[in-house]
Amino acid sequence: MPVKKEFIGISTPETVLEQSGSLVPGVSPLKRHYNKTVLVLIDALRADFLFSPDTPMSMTKKLVSQNLALVAKAHTPTVTLPRIKALMTGSVPGFVDVILNFGSTKYEGDNILAQMSRAGRRVVFFGDDTWIKLFSDHFTRYEGTTSFFVTDYTEVDNNVTRHLPLELSAGDFDLLILHYLGLDHIGHLAGPNSPLVPPKLREMDEVIDTVYRSLTKLQGEGLPNLLIVCGDHGMSDQGSHGGASYSETRVPLAFLSTQHRSSTGGVVESEVDQIDLVPTLSELLGLPIPSNNLGHLLMDMVQEQGAEEQLASLLRNTIQLLNLLREDQPGADSEVRGFFHSTCELHSKWLSLTPQERSSAMAHQIQIKYNEVITMATSTITKKLTTYDLPALITCVIGLWTAAILLLLSQQSPVRWVVMVHVISTLYLVGHLTQFQSVWPFSGSGYLISVASLMLVLSTIALQAKKTMKDQVLEWMRSSFYGGGSLCGGFLIAGTLLHTVSLLSSSYVEEEHQTWYFLSTTIHILHLMSVILTMNTNQHPCNASFNSSTSNHFLRSCPKSDVESDQGSHSDKIRQEVLNTAVLLLAARLMRSWNQTGNKWLHLPDIVDWLILADNRILLSVLVAVSLLLILVLQSRRLTWVQTILSATGLFCVFWSRASTGALFLPFVPQMDRGILPARLSFLCVFLVLVSQFLPGQTSRPSVGHMDICLSAWTVLHVLLMRPHNTVLVAFMTVQQSVLCGCKLVLSPSAAAVFYVWMGRAAFFSQGNSNSIATVDVGAGYVGQEDYNAFPVAFLLGLATYAGPIYWFMAFLAKLNTLNPSHRDLHQVYFTVAVTCLLSMVVYAAFVVTERYHLFVWTVFLPKLLYLGMDLVIYYLLSVILVLKYYLWCE
Repeated sequence: MPVKKEFIGISTPETVLEQSGSLVPGVSPLKRHYNKTVLVLIDALRADFLFSPDTPMSMTKKLVSQNLALVAKAHTPTVTLPRIKALMTGSVPGFVDVILNFGSTKYEGDNILAQMSRAGRRVVFFGDDTWIKLFSDHFTRYEGTTSFFVTDYTEVDNNVTRHLPLELSAGDFDLLILHYLGLDHIGHLAGPNSPLVPPKLREMDEVIDTVYRSLTKLQGEGLPNLLIVCGDHGMSDQGSHGGASYSETRVPLAFLSTQHRSSTGGVVESEVDQIDLVPTLSELLGLPIPSNNLGHLLMDMVQEQGAEEQLASLLRNTIQLLNLLREDQPGADSEVRGFFHSTCELHSKWLSLTPQERSSAMAHQIQIKYNEVITMATSTITKKLTTYDLPALITCVIGLWTAAILLLLSQQSPVRWVVMVHVISTLYLVGHLTQFQSVWPFSGSGYLISVASLMLVLSTIALQAKKTMKDQVLEWMRSSFYGGGSLCGGFLIAGTLLHTVSLLSSSYVEEEHQTWYFLSTTIHILHLMSVILTMNTNQHPCNASFNSSTSNHFLRSCPKSDVESDQGSHSDKIRQEVLNTAVLLLAARLMRSWNQTGNKWLHLPDIVDWLILADNRILLSVLVAVSLLLILVLQSRRLTWVQTILSATGLFCVFWSRASTGALFLPFVPQMDRGILPARLSFLCVFLVLVSQFLPGQTSRPSVGHMDICLSAWTVLHVLLMRPHNTVLVAFMTVQQSVLCGCKLVLSPSAAAVFYVWMGRAAFFSQGNSNSIATVDVGAGYVGQEDYNAFPVAFLLGLATYAGPIYWFMAFLAKLNTLNPSHRDLHQVYFTVAVTCLLSMVVYAAFVVTERYHLFVWTVFLPKLLYLGMDLVIYYLLSVILVLKYYLWCE
């Protein structure tokens, strides 16, 4: 994620006048067209919120019909920080700004606010404190509100609106910026179809009407005043943003002047770029266009001006872009310079004519030529806007593949060589990335020698190993996946490889949930086939043992009753397995239909779309209550009576918390402080359940281990972090887990680990996640929080996003706990999980580097790479729990 290159220079009125005057003598100078300007930025105001026929913003829509409004396209990533920078600088943000959004720092480049400050204009700001972190030096007065506390959608806007009476009555500002956050927070909490959205839009409509009326009174006999209404980004159908869908990237851009247009107003059908606001606003306020601007002057906004001033504005826009092109890519402007100079000559010729001789056709022709130059310049700049440190990228890919090779070698020699190579490779990577990446080209001797040395060390290790890499891999596959369940084991290997290959296609990445739904359901049917085949050969699954040299498996320690029941009818056993498989598949089918995700079919209705309607609130409440009760009943079988009471209390507090926010219905429970108190009580119950297993007299049943208690505690936390409608998914998962506990899986521990990882990844997508950052449920990070605190918010957000994978891995550990596995078994499990996770990462990282200039690299490939990185972190931490549990606690 490279930082975008930016031109250091600052545009000045003197430079603009000198350059434009030298190219076209007699051109009109910069001129201010508006006196006072107010920018009302409504976070997550997507286009249809204003332009739809039934919009609650009726007064704003009436003003639009008398003025001008456009549909603006916001560039990805559609998050607040890069959009603010784009609105003030006209530059295209980089994907790295998604990360910087959580720790923004002062912006030093050229921007509209800096130009206002240099011109002695007064800028006042109220709203999102991201602006203050970026531009505080340019504000005469300001007050910020945190943008990260998403459960607050009232006070966060009231803190902005309360300043309006004083500011509008004083009228001593030149530019007033108001950034409202409430609509965005409602989206994160409840989505765009929430009943909270229309009242919020009406509130914003009243603010806009109030500001416009005040600007009309302040106009006097001088220049007119201008009100600009826009959104920084849109809102997805799930209520989030960050991706590239139409609803996330299309926002309104309305120019409401106190001097109504003489021509027909209304909404312009053609789309414009959001960054086009920068050169347009600069020209309207008589300011130099910021030096890093890539926007195009909106001619619709300067139609009321004469042709002479329109062409002058286009000339200044063209000069600024050519200056940026020359600084960004020296020599690249030579192709367009000739065409540009011929246009300037035609412009000069037109100015030399008398006003009566100047034809509108000739002016229109000049305008078209300037637009062509602007298009050529912006196209050339954007093609090479991002530069990569390719040696550093290749080095990191080599490091990932080195880790994969070391992992495979560790099967033969876990300690002897791995420590040495890790030290050597780490020193090499640190040295290259911190000191040499800017001076070591591919052809440089230092780079080649360091890579050759690293390869030599790996080759030496491979040659000294007693067995070849191929033999080790084959032996691991045989011991980990094959035996009595060879049919399932073979499919687990094939499915893992097929999924890795599928990541090389953008469409498969966008629709990855389909892959996991297919794999996680097919394995159930193959398991059923495997059991039937085993029974038809008169071999009970409990007796389908592996080779004595291989690891333990799930069925090695079957209860005596299972062995005795082998004398019964095979048809009864098959019937039971069919019933279990039917329950698993039915639950999986309902889960995949619960939340529509991906990209191609995201717009289609799903169960949740109908369930969250206001008319279905009672039904949703009943479903959630039944789901919580079902979870409690299934959990109570492995809990003591104290733990059962604590779990029941925690689950009730979850329902109470959701009812307090108005999402669910609970009689005699008023809405209160966003459900903070019951959420915290639920957290407390989770903690007490975990602690209770270590208290005297509270030991669980002999067949229940610590991981079963941890899984029960996690389930309470799981439903607390989910949105209310996803509570039903947790109930489905609990049913599946209970069925799998009773199934006689003919799998080795390592193969079962992969099976449970598959179930976790399918659960990840079924709760509404995708490979777009727009589907991250930011509201989950604020459960039980009174204010924004970075660490707990990030921690809870990570837990909520990966709640499904965490649940199924803990379910696997609980299953494994009943088998008393040996250290060799655990080493195989840990190794298998690591290889499964690392395989996708090393292949995909190399692929993304080769496709770094692909059209979808920022919208598809890079977000998936971030998810894969987080996936590694989550499974690493879960595997550490496995190691601590069996290597430390049990010895």
